[in-house]
Amino acid sequence: MLRRRFLFSLLALPGAALAGRAMGRANATFQTPEQWHEDLRFLATELPRLHANAFHQISQGEFQRLVGELDAAIPSLPDHAIITRMTAIVAAVGDAHTALNWTSGLQPFRRYPMTLRVFQDQAYVTAVGALFRESNRGRQSYVRALGARLTRIGDTEIEQAGRRVAELVSAENLAWVKFRITDFLVTPEFLHALELVTDMERARYTFENASGRQFEMVFEPVSRALSIPNLTAPFLRRVPTPLQRTRPASQFYWYEYLDNAQTVYFQYNRCVEMPTLPFASFLPQLLALIDSRPVAKLVVDLRQNTGGASAILLPFINAVRARPALNRRGVLFVAIDNGTFSSGMLNAVDFQTRTQATFVGEPSGGKPNSYGEVRSFTLPNSRLAVSYSTRFFQTVPGDPPSVLPDLPVEMSVNDLLAGRDPVLEAILALP
Repeated sequence: MLRRRFLFSLLALPGAALAGRAMGRANATFQTPEQWHEDLRFLATELPRLHANAFHQISQGEFQRLVGELDAAIPSLPDHAIITRMTAIVAAVGDAHTALNWTSGLQPFRRYPMTLRVFQDQAYVTAVGALFRESNRGRQSYVRALGARLTRIGDTEIEQAGRRVAELVSAENLAWVKFRITDFLVTPEFLHALELVTDMERARYTFENASGRQFEMVFEPVSRALSIPNLTAPFLRRVPTPLQRTRPASQFYWYEYLDNAQTVYFQYNRCVEMPTLPFASFLPQLLALIDSRPVAKLVVDLRQNTGGASAILLPFINAVRARPALNRRGVLFVAIDNGTFSSGMLNAVDFQTRTQATFVGEPSGGKPNSYGEVRSFTLPNSRLAVSYSTRFFQTVPGDPPSVLPDLPVEMSVNDLLAGRDPVLEAILALP
């Protein structure tokens, strides 16, 4: 079984930390214990039946034990705690594509208006909602938290809080835990079910600023469906925007020619067709640029590419293979990080096995040999969706946890605050 280690302390997680937790049904419920019993039975039956191999990491006996303990506890648990326990059971399968979608269903979970990102095994605030909160001192903004390091949730140090929360993350390697756990750390219902916050309507977080001074802030939850403006960490400083972030995330693929470096930078952040520019129309434009300009380096940026359809990029990979001047060490570079997952990771493997690319950045969140080809089913009462894998993909020899960079470059919070991209800088600095 995947030995999960929380990214901050790198301490092994205790098994089934949620198993013995019981909470009173003080919170409003949206379905009866009998309905939850039925949902749990459906989950416990359908997931092993439909998954390609549900017991490749957890034993069938351990799976049934977790289900039995939750079944006995349901009458004493509020709805969000039951969903939390179900999330942990599904995550215990040990397949990053097999997960309970807690943003679905009749009562989707909310979030605190804050975005966290892990840099060098510490969580920092990279964005906050441009909202104001009421306090006994009047209206205060969340801006103070921007760029600060998270040190405590409620009264619990972040190392201990992380060990509890990490058990909810469906993952096959630590890189993906590092990428995904930040969303769980700002989800009120999870934090309350894990007894990390006592009042999920007003959650107390403790941060440390660049000067080493600690301070507390209270965050109030918002709907995940609510679109609110965000302020990002560089908002505090007048710094340049790195090339990687100059286009909106909805622009899944784009390129730019860097004249001074004679470098083509091609960002591919989702394996998804853009309705306004199909990849089949985009690719000739990119190749025309490559063929008409001097190209000392070609950089393919797969960072934060969490997947879609891996076949979309194959014509580009084939075009690179057909150009010997591009397909060689020192010219072709692929940038990866813990957000390179699923089809994004498969494209990275394609470059690794079929080209002479040099990989730069951090280990991928996707595991090269892993389960995929995802389908889902819905629990009958809560309407929560459960995704599951139907096929195992063996893409490389052995069993590496990630696609690993040839040149490891880890981004720091100082890079973010200064508007730097150390990965692209490292590539451009190479002779």
